[in-house]
Amino acid sequence: MSDRVVRRDLNLLAAGLALSTAGDSAALVALLLRLQPHGSGWVAGLLAAELIPFVVLAPLTGRIVDRFETRAVLLVALAGQAVLCVPLAYATALLPTIALFAGVTALSAFVRPATSALVPAITGEGDAQRGYSRLATGTGLGWIAGPAAGGLLTGAFGPGTAILVDAATFAVLTLACSAVRARRHPAAAPPDGKRAAGGMRLIFGDRLLRTALLGSAIAISSGVIDNVAAPFRFVGQLGASDSGYGLYLTLWGLGALIGAQIVPRVRLSSATLLALGNLLIGAGIAGIGLAPSLLLAYVASTAGGIGNGVVNVAQNALISTRTPPAQHGRAFAASGAVIQTAIGLGTAAASPLVVLLHADGAMLCAGLLTCATALVALLLNSRNPA
Repeated sequence: MSDRVVRRDLNLLAAGLALSTAGDSAALVALLLRLQPHGSGWVAGLLAAELIPFVVLAPLTGRIVDRFETRAVLLVALAGQAVLCVPLAYATALLPTIALFAGVTALSAFVRPATSALVPAITGEGDAQRGYSRLATGTGLGWIAGPAAGGLLTGAFGPGTAILVDAATFAVLTLACSAVRARRHPAAAPPDGKRAAGGMRLIFGDRLLRTALLGSAIAISSGVIDNVAAPFRFVGQLGASDSGYGLYLTLWGLGALIGAQIVPRVRLSSATLLALGNLLIGAGIAGIGLAPSLLLAYVASTAGGIGNGVVNVAQNALISTRTPPAQHGRAFAASGAVIQTAIGLGTAAASPLVVLLHADGAMLCAGLLTCATALVALLLNSRNPA
């Protein structure tokens, strides 16, 4: 495809993802506010419904993305999310609310690997970093705008309105993807009749991918600990106001946008960039735990966000280059399952760590663990770069 068509397809995907991500995060805020008065158990159930489908469905989603034309899978899943959000907006009973949300998340388990697998088909295998950088920019903008929009919409019009807005964003993203010209068709079955390798075998059978993904999983788990500890750290220990805590979230998100632009502009391998990004995340989290003042905590937050943006792009680029194009769906679905598992483990560990070590100690330990893992990955990559 011409460079103009490549840019057009990437811009359509990035703009649609920005809008849809904003809608997703706004809807999640609305649902959390809807369930919070009914107790922490229902909130935990909602968060579990956000994670579990990615893990349980990974073998199925990867095979489907690889077996059918990828853009078509993406369109069906997005349209299904738009449809499911409508009854979710009007649901009042608690169990149906969680069940419908789990259905939306299950379809998202198809959308993410399909989108990631489609990028190299748009850009070509040699320029995937540029595509993932563009998509990370759109997603980052959505995550910055979405939570604030969700709070405002829920406060002004109720949670149902925020969820209906999410339905509209899925519809818009469906239209944007329908205008994408690139196609990723399934590969022909191998002549010897052998089955393609599963996603986990693709990821963990490759030394670079295994090291990289385990490092990112630890960084993600630490990031979740950061999410739980940060309100206590910024408000309870550093004396920030509610808006001061919001500034921390904004600075982390802005850092992630900056980091996403760095990857295509530096001449380092994706594996090295991934380890460096995780090192920066760890340094940022540890820096927040050690910071004697709000200003230094904000600086550390921005640095951690930059690392987060580098990781988002470099990890996808590394997976796309280290796995066969015909099996990208399986590889991205498997990596998503690993990351979601890491989020679950980090969430489970966060509260006990904060109680045991206090917010600053929990963040320091989480950050140092991430730094150590990243340094090991850098050392292994330097010894065996292939």
